[in-house]
Amino acid sequence: MGTGTVRRLSTCGVAPGTFLALLEEPECRALAQLGIRRAFPRGAALMFEHEPGERVMLLFVGRVKVTRAGEEGHDSLLNICDPGDLLGELAFIDGQPRIATVTALEPVEAVVIPAQAFRAHLEGTPRVAVALLEAVTRQFRQTTVRLTQLAASDTMGRVAARIIELAERYGEPADCGMAITSPLSQEELGAWTGASRAGVAHALKTLRELGWVQIDRRRILVRDLQALRARAA
Repeated sequence: MGTGTVRRLSTCGVAPGTFLALLEEPECRALAQLGIRRAFPRGAALMFEHEPGERVMLLFVGRVKVTRAGEEGHDSLLNICDPGDLLGELAFIDGQPRIATVTALEPVEAVVIPAQAFRAHLEGTPRVAVALLEAVTRQFRQTTVRLTQLAASDTMGRVAARIIELAERYGEPADCGMAITSPLSQEELGAWTGASRAGVAHALKTLRELGWVQIDRRRILVRDLQALRARAA
């Protein structure tokens, strides 16, 4: 990561790789002034699948999950969004109804911006529009990689891949490895891997027995990241 990127992250104070992380502080402030800042409790829905894309949201505090309803009431977890991410960008871009529901994984704060005001702002600030293009492209690449893993791996390989992603995004160095405070329950982890809760439980049990991870509720201690990478591959 270059020094310029580090400077931008520290200026806007958001998660690496997000939309706002690509912007300078004055650009972040200008976007925040387009809408109203709102707080949402854990479990609250910020956006609903099939609703019109009349607004976007800039996530400033907390994390959310993006889910799509499946058959027999089983939802697929498409993504986790972090502070600095833009929510509702696809419906905003193509004008079609939303394809997913956005739900708070923890207490969150977001700026709600009318789509018309956001579009007018992008038309007047080409650099911000390019940053949005970069952010959407990054999300598309990540989704493509996940779909490839779903098609090519068994349940344990997919669980290993998702633990690696959690470690890369939220991991902190610990005495015996890398500690992760996961925003996901075991059921949500299953939805993210495309596996049943029982399948995820069995995979996690095997990973624990191998000594690669240690799990305590939503805290995961990764003891052997290289072994997980090899299993995910």
